[in-house]
Amino acid sequence: MRIRTSRRPWRAASAATIAALAVLATGCGSGDNAAGDKASSGGGSGDKPFIALSNGFIGNGWRQTMIAKFEAAATQAQKDGLISKYKVVNAPGENSATEQVAQIKSLLLQKPDALLIDPSSPTALKPVIQQACDAGVKVVVFDSAIDAPCAHVLQNSFVDWATYAAKPLLEGIGGKGNVIVSRGVVGSQPEAEMFDTTKKILGGYPDVKTAATVTGMCDGATAQKAVLGVLSSVPKVDGVIGCGDGYGVAQAFATAGKPVPAVTFETNGRALNYWKDNKIDNGSVAVMSDPGQSVAALWEALDLLDGKDVPKQLTFPIVLVEQKDRDAWAAALKPDEYAAWPWTRDLFRQQVEAVKTGGEPVQPPIPTAAG
Repeated sequence: MRIRTSRRPWRAASAATIAALAVLATGCGSGDNAAGDKASSGGGSGDKPFIALSNGFIGNGWRQTMIAKFEAAATQAQKDGLISKYKVVNAPGENSATEQVAQIKSLLLQKPDALLIDPSSPTALKPVIQQACDAGVKVVVFDSAIDAPCAHVLQNSFVDWATYAAKPLLEGIGGKGNVIVSRGVVGSQPEAEMFDTTKKILGGYPDVKTAATVTGMCDGATAQKAVLGVLSSVPKVDGVIGCGDGYGVAQAFATAGKPVPAVTFETNGRALNYWKDNKIDNGSVAVMSDPGQSVAALWEALDLLDGKDVPKQLTFPIVLVEQKDRDAWAAALKPDEYAAWPWTRDLFRQQVEAVKTGGEPVQPPIPTAAG
């Protein structure tokens, strides 16, 4: 089944998305700190660019996958002579903008040619980003909107995320029954946009009743507690629409001794294998933003340094895993590894052209082995 939010769902992010407080997108949640910096060793030509990446925090599997994918691509780019070196710096705090600003200032003293940023705040980094731009550094912000006009932005669409979390699931339950809606970070603009999208979609299914609405924070453990708290007071549940918290939701139903309904799973190996091993065949899907954005941001930085015309705002595809592709993804992912599109430089450029022309989005291949 192929669900479209519009004729060309990836063409561009909405104005509201670009201006949003990107709490949801900045790493798909928060987690315990596991800070660490990594720089590549020597090698490569001195006239090739030095690429730096500043990451607001590293404390969850999505962020760890994002960094791992970048490091693998950057290491290969160094071997291929495309860059001289790279450095990754992960802020040690809980997504602290103050710490990330200090981190970026330290990186700028090392004179990178391009700076990639997964930001902790859509506003607080504006002065230091402007400082980088004024120094001639190409800045690419990914995984979030940012209030910094000189930066290029590459992200996924919140509207598309919410749409693909709801429509395949609702179709899978036959367009009728009772659902619970598990909201994300309530109070953030992205969550408001996603929840508004969910309500609009539900409005097109008159035979579906919203039995309860909880706040799951796009986090399995939080959603498990929230859903478990309402199960005794709701009738039979056919589905739970979330934003990548289905593993925890499934645990809530199992704890309550109830059958697992259709849910919106995380896109990591643990959740996908749980879905597969328990033979859940009820309309469940898995959908989240793409940690491979970091690799796409690397290619964008190199093209900008080469003087190529790249739009200031790019919207790339989210990762949607339907049942037909579930086993292929599950076999390719480690338990805490999240599904990521394998953006090659050629695929990146194809997607840029699709954005420019309004063409169909690029569909990268599903990886065949864990990286």
